[in-house]
Amino acid sequence: MRPSSSLTLKLAAFTALVSLGIFSSVRAQQPVASHDIPQSLIYEHQQTMTQLEALSHHPGAVGADATKALALFSQHTARETEYILPPLSLLPDLADGKVTPDMAWALEMTDKVAADREKIFAEHTEVTDRMNALYDAAIKAHDAEAADFAKSAAADSLNDLEILEPTVMLIGEFLRAKLPVKP
Repeated sequence: MRPSSSLTLKLAAFTALVSLGIFSSVRAQQPVASHDIPQSLIYEHQQTMTQLEALSHHPGAVGADATKALALFSQHTARETEYILPPLSLLPDLADGKVTPDMAWALEMTDKVAADREKIFAEHTEVTDRMNALYDAAIKAHDAEAADFAKSAAADSLNDLEILEPTVMLIGEFLRAKLPVKP
């Protein structure tokens, strides 16, 4: 099955951005962490924050709701950067069957994700509520840009709950099963 021309165009644009070094500036703006996070997620966070910042300048309720969402996303992004996303950087090696003792750093983070599941779920619920408020304000203001963003951000939050965070916990379980047991 042939990918849609829209998808092909997006992949070509992404490849061009990478080859032009656009992501090097993204990495430079990333908060200093003990371990990298996947570039795609750094870029996604940067795009979300940039779009929320722009929407915060829209008039009325759209701007007010975007401003509230901006503060929430800043807090959420900090948590993700601190300990939720770094273990995902191991996925390419794990998919290739490579497990080495120096990957054990991720266990503390995966354990923290598991321990904080309720807190993380509550934060995602708050993100969804904030995006619903932004969407409602955007519909009333006939602001298609804000409405589209709100829907996309709510879907991304759901993706985090359904896929990203469970994947992080699976990484921890996989590492525990494959790494040598310490006496």
